[in-house]
Amino acid sequence: MALEQFTVAMKLILERIIEIFNQPAINKEMLWILLPLLTALFLLELYFGKYKEELGWNSAVSNALVLFFVGMNLCAFLYSRNQLVGFTLVSPEILTIAIKKSLIAFIIVLESVFLIVLNFFHAVSKKFAFGISSALIMNYLGVISVILIYSNIGIDMITVPAILLLFILLVIFFWIIQTLTPKTKELEKEEEEED
Repeated sequence: MALEQFTVAMKLILERIIEIFNQPAINKEMLWILLPLLTALFLLELYFGKYKEELGWNSAVSNALVLFFVGMNLCAFLYSRNQLVGFTLVSPEILTIAIKKSLIAFIIVLESVFLIVLNFFHAVSKKFAFGISSALIMNYLGVISVILIYSNIGIDMITVPAILLLFILLVIFFWIIQTLTPKTKELEKEEEEED
């Protein structure tokens, strides 16, 4: 019985992942913000795979600023459609979904402001700050929030594990790519000297 429930849940989660992947083709309006985010996500992950560099405080602030811009874009999108709860008059028919989407947009804005302040003032340890402000996490949060707000994907208990599984798959994908990416001559020398 438990295996059957797990199988059904995984099927629903995989269907939601496919639905998330298909949204940019269905709703092309989101491409204007998704393309820069996806480009930054892939290029920065490839860059840090090729070059052994540590994220700096300035990059942590910049990554949080990117998330802030995304959050403001989400608020503008919802505002233009009278779905930004607390700022527009939302019709009762869409109130539930407008609350969920507004909550996502507000969380993205608040999270980004919080991270900007933490990173700007070096308020936490470098390791922690650089971990939570990495380009992968910031851009992934931006991409997912754009897809959820611009589309009609259900924001429910299937979406959360789908988003988490998608993130895990993305981390594994970049780990494989970074492992296969040829290192620079300088990095190869450093690795030889460490051995």
